[in-house]
Amino acid sequence: MKSCKRGTTTSTVKFGKGMDPIETLILREGLRIVDVHPYKELDLLAVVLNSGDILQARISDFERLQKATESQLKKWQLIGGGIGIHWEAVDEDLSLRGFIRDAAQQEALRRLTMASIKRRKKTSTS
Repeated sequence: MKSCKRGTTTSTVKFGKGMDPIETLILREGLRIVDVHPYKELDLLAVVLNSGDILQARISDFERLQKATESQLKKWQLIGGGIGIHWEAVDEDLSLRGFIRDAAQQEALRRLTMASIKRRKKTSTS
């Protein structure tokens, strides 16, 4: 289910059958956000997970975060036991589900792009 805020989603699925892989990671496996590091000057939001993985997003992808000051960006809090991040000063909420989904899409595009480049090189050298 989409939030009314751009770039955010919330999950309404409960434990049980019909969960997608992202929901399984979050709801069954207990994947959670444990820390957040905003770097406005780098346009980077680094999200640290309890698995040790780090997910990245561009601050400029989120209008409210882009307009926030460095001080406002640093005043975040975890919500839902670590399945989301809230910034009170700018009224923004982002979900772990959204970060995972975006990271998976970026990885899929990277792989497809690399495969396409390899195919072009192969046909140009033949």
